[in-house]
Amino acid sequence: MTEGFGNGAAGRLRFDGPVDRSLVHRHADTEVFVTDHLSLGDNCFAVAARLPASHSYFTDDPLRSALVDPMLLLECSRQAGTLVAHSHLGVPADTAFLITEWSFEFDADSLMTPHGAGPDPATELTIVIEARDLKKRGNRLLGATLVSELYLSGRRMGSSTICAGYPTRPGYESFRTMRRSSPAPLSDSMSRHRVGTPPGSRGVGRTLDANVVVSAVRAVEGGLTADLDVPVGHPVFYDHPLDHVPATALLEAARQAALLAVAPTEGIGEEGGEGKEGREGGVWRVSAMSAGFQRFVELDSPTTVSARVEPDEERRVVRVTFEQGDAVACHCELTVFKAVAPEAG
Repeated sequence: MTEGFGNGAAGRLRFDGPVDRSLVHRHADTEVFVTDHLSLGDNCFAVAARLPASHSYFTDDPLRSALVDPMLLLECSRQAGTLVAHSHLGVPADTAFLITEWSFEFDADSLMTPHGAGPDPATELTIVIEARDLKKRGNRLLGATLVSELYLSGRRMGSSTICAGYPTRPGYESFRTMRRSSPAPLSDSMSRHRVGTPPGSRGVGRTLDANVVVSAVRAVEGGLTADLDVPVGHPVFYDHPLDHVPATALLEAARQAALLAVAPTEGIGEEGGEGKEGREGGVWRVSAMSAGFQRFVELDSPTTVSARVEPDEERRVVRVTFEQGDAVACHCELTVFKAVAPEAG
């Protein structure tokens, strides 16, 4: 799969300007990170992206001077996969994209590589994508599995796999209405008030409260429960109006719940009150995650997020589920690593 990269694919890619935003399903030019693409043959493609040196969400981490946010790498891989689907796999512009599974695994040491600052910033990301398990009806692509290898300034960061379906827009709208028995509301018609009190931003790996997407966190045996609380005015998750909570927001919520479950240092109490000293010292971050999406997470119904730390001698694993209306809508398994030792005093 990576042979094309080794043969100089990165040297043939441009990093000096973004592609058309419609090709990556973004409305704001500032949210487009993909810059170029080319075919390597045999359903394999190379895509270039430039990581932003500063961003209100993707670099909003207390460790941002020494951390590449895996969510930024995931967004780049999502944009790259969307671009490949439109530009190389023949998916029409007016097509809905549905993610059924999404997983990633990044090297923890590579994530701690500084980028976007200093005399030699690491900002050029090359993504090598192989399109597998192509499902077609005639000439129309119905679904595919996109397996990506990511290289930041030549250094391999890890991999991402997305299983996606590509229904027609009328087919998508009909399916949504049938499952709900009524049209789903759009995010821009929903109230922008938070549903509850969020935990402290640093406890979930953020510095800005606007990027905290869980609230009303309650400690339970072996983990926690919380309410999903993604602001519908968030400029990244709702860059354009949507009729459901997007997969990227669920992955962020899973990450925040996992970090709180491993080291609940603030905002968690037996009844959601004052925080307590974390059961695991240090600063933790996520290096791997696998997620399955069973159903849409609706905007107009409350969603419970549950996180449980699994006993595992080989690695630190947290399982997170999203339940809405007594049904599991999404489940995730996350691997976390200790990024920084606790500060003295």
